[in-house]
Amino acid sequence: MLQQTQMPVVLRYYANFLQRFPTISALAAATTDAVTAAWSGLGYYRRARMMREGAIEVRDRFQGRLPEDVDSLMSIPGIGRYTAGAIASIAYDRVAPIVDGNVARIVARLYGNDRNPWHRAEELVNAARSPRIFNQALMEIGALICRPKNPQCDRCPLRSECRAFARGRTELVPRKRAKTRNLRIALYVVTDRRGRILMRRESGTLFDGMWVLPEGGRLPVAGRAIGDFRHTITNRRITFEVFRTVNRPPATGHFRWIAKSSLANIPHPSYVRKALEIAGLC
Repeated sequence: MLQQTQMPVVLRYYANFLQRFPTISALAAATTDAVTAAWSGLGYYRRARMMREGAIEVRDRFQGRLPEDVDSLMSIPGIGRYTAGAIASIAYDRVAPIVDGNVARIVARLYGNDRNPWHRAEELVNAARSPRIFNQALMEIGALICRPKNPQCDRCPLRSECRAFARGRTELVPRKRAKTRNLRIALYVVTDRRGRILMRRESGTLFDGMWVLPEGGRLPVAGRAIGDFRHTITNRRITFEVFRTVNRPPATGHFRWIAKSSLANIPHPSYVRKALEIAGLC
């Protein structure tokens, strides 16, 4: 959950997710829709689908227990190099590097450039007495002190070793990401006489398998704007303009009428709930 999602957001979902899927076996036995519904609002929904597939693999190949070594962990669907290193080092105290955004930033500043972050992180953890403590400490320093903007170098325990600090380049290292794109998209909230909501099952995109509202160009109907809101997805900052439609098209093709009472049980992106809140349906 913490991959590409900040802690304050994750905390609102973590306890409920564990309550619904308390064990690897419970997660493996759940349907994809049940898992992604519990994940709704966290974004990057492929993570939820891969977590379920990984749980099935752990149940069937590893007798329901996560292996301890990085190579075995990386053979499980959904577990890449970062996650394998996190599990091996934090859960089992194995010598394994972790490179998330925070660690990559620290390593880049320590060495004065952003080349070879994995190799350098491995050098550092190899010299640590406890990989578990060391990797968690690096991530915490990155989150609280060695921040992307306005790093608190006066508090940093690594300041004396930091080449970027010595050269006055902490704001320039690592290099900046690609610029955020600004988009504007129309969302249509369409209901029938029973109060059901017209939705479509997405496929082949970032929201594969999720239920979404019709959007501009997908549903050519007239309507009135009732509000808008901003939503960020990866490097896209989207302004969604919400419309309530005048006419009531039938649910055909990929469209289905979804009862409001069913929303909690179907996977849908958080922006859908924001639009329904504006429409007074959620």
